[in-house]
Amino acid sequence: MKVWNNVLGYDLKIIQDTHMFKFSIDSILLARFVDPTKSKVRKICDFGTNNAIIPLILSEICDVDIDAVEIQKEAFDVAVENVQHNQRDKQITVFNDDIKEFVKSRNNMYDLILCNPPFFKVHEKTKVRKLSEFVVNARHEKLITLDEVVRAAAIGCKHKGKFVMIHIAERFNEVFETLLKHNFVVKRIRFVHSHLDEEAKKIIIESDFMGNPGMTILPPLIAHEKDGEYTDEVKKLFQP
Repeated sequence: MKVWNNVLGYDLKIIQDTHMFKFSIDSILLARFVDPTKSKVRKICDFGTNNAIIPLILSEICDVDIDAVEIQKEAFDVAVENVQHNQRDKQITVFNDDIKEFVKSRNNMYDLILCNPPFFKVHEKTKVRKLSEFVVNARHEKLITLDEVVRAAAIGCKHKGKFVMIHIAERFNEVFETLLKHNFVVKRIRFVHSHLDEEAKKIIIESDFMGNPGMTILPPLIAHEKDGEYTDEVKKLFQP
């Protein structure tokens, strides 16, 4: 079932299909981690766009051409409808394609690539039976692996182009090593904690393709107060 939702703080209204993967705060954190207006960005791509929430948020911030790629046809259709409903189709182009194939004809095209990839590997103990196929494919590496995502970003990024990704903290070593393997230099890292007294759940990593050495580890981002409300810092991210 399709449900229309307002995106808090933004002049956006999007469809979220209840049978598909719905966007979360991860999408907001990723979209707001890099300011395209300060990075000389002229062309952006969102890998695995789902319902196009990340390109739509970016369109509120900058007037840059944005490509969005989604392999699942049903999610692609929702993304197209969201872009058209918010009248951003002149800025955002959505492609129904496999990222691995998509980048082959777009070598060194993008100044900035973003990705909120599947977090979990698929193995015998993965519990996916109760989830819809759309959600399983969005959360688990059934259609693409971490290595394939980073390899595709290395093809699509311009020299010193930026690749920004959010992932689960427990796979930090693997993410870091995979970026280095494909000639990315990690520039900024931020750990995301649900609450102040809890261990990090997510990481946001900005890397430059064939970039210069030098890395900054930012202060941790705390998502929630003790009462469950978003912290003031997170609330600011809901304001373009």
